[in-house]
Amino acid sequence: MGAASDELSSLARAANAISSKLATLEASKAETQAELDKTFFLNFGKKGELKGIIKDLKKEIKGEEKSLEKASKQVEKAQGVLEKVQAAAEKENAKAEKIIAEAQGSIDKITASAQKKAAGVTGAAEKAAAKVAKDAEGKSNSLLKAAEKADASSAKSAALAAKLKGQ
Repeated sequence: MGAASDELSSLARAANAISSKLATLEASKAETQAELDKTFFLNFGKKGELKGIIKDLKKEIKGEEKSLEKASKQVEKAQGVLEKVQAAAEKENAKAEKIIAEAQGSIDKITASAQKKAAGVTGAAEKAAAKVAKDAEGKSNSLLKAAEKADASSAKSAALAAKLKGQ
């Protein structure tokens, strides 16, 4: 798009330069014509010279007008190309935005799914940890009871041993 814009600018500058030159030529022709009109009608040498200058200026003006017409056509053509390039760029930009929006939607779905799975895994792990803790507490309690029984049994054995020793 930059190349088309640069070319359009270049062509527009060229057309402006031709237009400026054409305006200068027209002014010169008008000055020469004014001088011719003021020239005494019997001053054939000066009148002939001024008419020759005007004739040459008219030829040059005609050539510059043709150049300006060609340059104007080129500017119009470049403007059309630039508009097409801009339209294509806007179309591609719209496609890119659509793709980005679709990708963001997919990312959001995947993120939500991953969070849901993570929450499920975390919940299952918490349940498993609670069960292990409960089972460990139950075993711990049964071991404590067994230890108490063993202490009581040991105390009875010690008492019995003392009694037997004392007899």
